[in-house]
Amino acid sequence: MTDQNVESTSRSAAKYVWAFGVLFAFGFTFLIWALGPYLKHFTDTLILRNDLWWYYWKLPVRDFGGMLAVWALYFGHQLSIWLVIYCAQKNRHGFRSASICGIPKYTLFTLLINVVFVFLHLGQTHLWFDGLAQDTPILSSQGSVIVMLAIVLILENPRRGFFVGRKAGKPFTARIVGFFRRTHMYIFAWALVYTFWFHPMATDPQLISGFFYMFLLFTQITLAWTPIHQDKRWIILLESYVAIHAVVVAIWNTEFFGGAVMWPMFFTGFAFMFVFTYMYAFGVSRKAYWSVTAIYMAFLAWLYLPEPLGFGRSILNLTRLEFLWIPLILYGLAALFAALSYLKIRQ
Repeated sequence: MTDQNVESTSRSAAKYVWAFGVLFAFGFTFLIWALGPYLKHFTDTLILRNDLWWYYWKLPVRDFGGMLAVWALYFGHQLSIWLVIYCAQKNRHGFRSASICGIPKYTLFTLLINVVFVFLHLGQTHLWFDGLAQDTPILSSQGSVIVMLAIVLILENPRRGFFVGRKAGKPFTARIVGFFRRTHMYIFAWALVYTFWFHPMATDPQLISGFFYMFLLFTQITLAWTPIHQDKRWIILLESYVAIHAVVVAIWNTEFFGGAVMWPMFFTGFAFMFVFTYMYAFGVSRKAYWSVTAIYMAFLAWLYLPEPLGFGRSILNLTRLEFLWIPLILYGLAALFAALSYLKIRQ
């Protein structure tokens, strides 16, 4: 998702960075879980409400000192990542040049920044607990990730198409794709760093699965200007993992908060994105396409068939086309962003 004419490291050197990032994701996620019992004096005070707009993992009383600390750490993380991205795009001080073992300075700097601030966030959670959620609405965190996924649809349109392998035309022009290639790193860095500091590093499955995903996405930021950053298998894995996280969140909301059963909507929606867009990056054959599509349709049928033949989900949810809600949001936002950019660039 970066310009092809910039310098890149060797694939072997990038693989070491990628491997470190993945191992770090598993290791630090385990560390968050292992230290969870030490947060009990915070988690015992949390207030449970059956309210869609209520964020459970924030303290009932705002602590000024704690929030000053978390905002300072967030801005430190955000601005330092943006600065390194700027230096790399301008190639200031040879930031895209090889530094150690074929790894560019940009990669080393972003890796160091992210690792340091990940540890700082863990310490901040155990000292004050609250993340940015204490001061900002829950939709701001969810929305930032949705924006990121929609922009990826624009960036990948030339390579895999927009829908069933077909490339979208205007406003998805080469100039628009180029515009988002130049700017997407700043947008994605904001979406990821903001969401990272929105949540405390507690051990509930929703948060644990989310932080694991966040560490993988931090790895992707670090791998810019390397071949792996543009690897279609890695990109699709990152896009698709959100389905796992969303299902975990939905099931936990039902079991713990007593909310509606929403996991089928999330799973079928993100699975739709894979079946009808993501997998076309592999240049699938017609046989493979129909096989995967048939599996998806069979799952939809099982989901809405009455027990014991199926899962027994109410047919009303099917008539509401719940499996299309997420695709419509992502495709719609991608089209909206492309159209607005097209109008702006043409002026």
